[in-house]
Amino acid sequence: MKSNLQRLKFESDANFKEMMSACWEAFENPFNSYLRIVYYLKDDSPQERERSIQIATESAVRHHAKKSPNSYWMKVVEPTHGKLVGAANWVYFEGNSDTVNQSDPVVAVWWPEGIGREYANNFMRQIDVHKYYLQCNRPYLLLNIAFTIPAFRRRGGMKLVMDWGISKADELGVDAYVEATKTGRLLYEKYGFMTYYKVVVNTSIENPCATWTNLETKLPPEPQ
Repeated sequence: MKSNLQRLKFESDANFKEMMSACWEAFENPFNSYLRIVYYLKDDSPQERERSIQIATESAVRHHAKKSPNSYWMKVVEPTHGKLVGAANWVYFEGNSDTVNQSDPVVAVWWPEGIGREYANNFMRQIDVHKYYLQCNRPYLLLNIAFTIPAFRRRGGMKLVMDWGISKADELGVDAYVEATKTGRLLYEKYGFMTYYKVVVNTSIENPCATWTNLETKLPPEPQ
């Protein structure tokens, strides 16, 4: 696939909506529960999915604005039809207070109060506690997110993303970090990334109620 990589300009909210729609498609095929944890999805109706995509879009716009000019969104496009087939976000952290995580444990306020919120808290906190790069107190480049829709995987789209990121890290003279699934790790290792640790999210608790057990089935920690 002849893909071209484009730097996304912040003022184009429409591009964020298009990217978040593709992001949902990518994370659901194969199923990865992470987006459903961070963007509460009440059910699988088209209306609820659209609501969650809109929330994800607004969140991406806010994060990009907060980190600007050090947030680099880029999209991968199939040039024949101009179809967006993937996207990625590299973020440069300058060090000191910009890198040190001193925030309180995450509370999934986007979930209704109750067992669902407790489950999301448990899930997210186990991931956040392993973000060791937030404590490194030195500049670094982070691949915050990267995805390709199923029909266009293994066609060179993510190579464009990685080539840009590695070149940027070299230009800045900093380390680069990424959190990877088992599948994504194979790509990142080709670019010299090394595995520092494996995050294992364990949602097992003593005497779980039926709602908790049902959530473990619907939103398992491991990608399916």
